Amino acid sequence: MGILDNPVSKERLLGVELPALQAYNSQRDPEYRVSVEPKGGELQLRYRLKPAHNVYELVTVLPDSYPVIAPTTRVLTKLEPCPHLLYQQTLCLWKQASRVADSRWDPARFTAVFAIQAAWRWLACYEIWVVEKTWPIPEAR
Repeated sequence: MGILDNPVSKERLLGVELPALQAYNSQRDPEYRVSVEPKGGELQLRYRLKPAHNVYELVTVLPDSYPVIAPTTRVLTKLEPCPHLLYQQTLCLWKQASRVADSRWDPARFTAVFAIQAAWRWLACYEIWVVEKTWPIPEAR
């Protein structure tokens, strides 16, 4: 079963997620807007972010069990190995690969737009790390 086949997930997408993405896109230059693409049972959000000096290409995947399970975000632009960067340039945003109970993702409060904003913050930290070699915010616990 895919995200669009699950009635609860589909209702969330139509009632919450897509309006939030439309509002986000309405405030962005065309080159920084999010595109939504179905792939298998998931949805992929493709977009560009520029937190400071560099532009990054990203993809955030909403899995078939979204929003109960957190989205995953990968940077497609080549990055230096650094703290909080997981396999295949996946960003460590929600303590991914841990138990759902330990995740900082809260499906009652967060949307895919929040995931995009978290990726922007991660990339801003990354740009500081490239220069300073120190991650500028406290480690997740």
